[in-house]
Amino acid sequence: MKEHRKRPLIGIAGHGYDVPRPFGTLPVHGAPRTYATAVRASGGLPVIVPPGAGVELLDVLDGLVLTGGGDIDPARYGGRPGSAIDVDPARDDDEIELVRAAAAAGVPVLGACRGLQVLVVAFGGTLRTDVDHQHPAAGHAVTTAPGSIVGTLIGAAATTSALHHQAVEDPGPTWVPTAWAGDGVIEAVEPRIPGWPVLGVQWHPEMSWNEWPHDPTGPAIFGWLVATAEKRSTRTPVPS
Repeated sequence: MKEHRKRPLIGIAGHGYDVPRPFGTLPVHGAPRTYATAVRASGGLPVIVPPGAGVELLDVLDGLVLTGGGDIDPARYGGRPGSAIDVDPARDDDEIELVRAAAAAGVPVLGACRGLQVLVVAFGGTLRTDVDHQHPAAGHAVTTAPGSIVGTLIGAAATTSALHHQAVEDPGPTWVPTAWAGDGVIEAVEPRIPGWPVLGVQWHPEMSWNEWPHDPTGPAIFGWLVATAEKRSTRTPVPS
């Protein structure tokens, strides 16, 4: 028998949406394909996690990605009613439950854009909905905290994608802000919880493998997730 290392299995949190078809509307569970591309390009094996199944799948996953998307319901964090757009309370419920379970299990997590916001709201933080950071062509510059995970990965400053109008107001007791845009908006958070490898970024690193919009940070960010998840992956004996 010889030892064979499997590529780490990275769950991508899927959500429900409707696809118009000639015969009517088709309900679908899925996620933008850029996330699967990013995981594969970084050495992991991507799997879409259907809503409601994530908590039970955590014991077989080596890592987890929380994706971008619509706003989180302001009712979740005491925000102003009607200030958010494209709200999906069922998705909020599912992803908040999933990330709390991932924290308890110590599963490595990357939260991108909305994913960062889910991390914050799940542990008592709040958001704001008045941010004008929707610049798909130019992106914007961010600066990072010395000694942070994100700073180690992308350097003291970098130009990242900018596609959000909702952002962190108060990160709450669980998170330390570790990157900021020029106007002071929090662009990355890292945990105070010891032993939980997790990173939230307000931009879209999965777009590194996308022609436009594009983001240059993907290899570093997804490389970190896959390398961290690999430490959890199992070794499977196979016939020699």
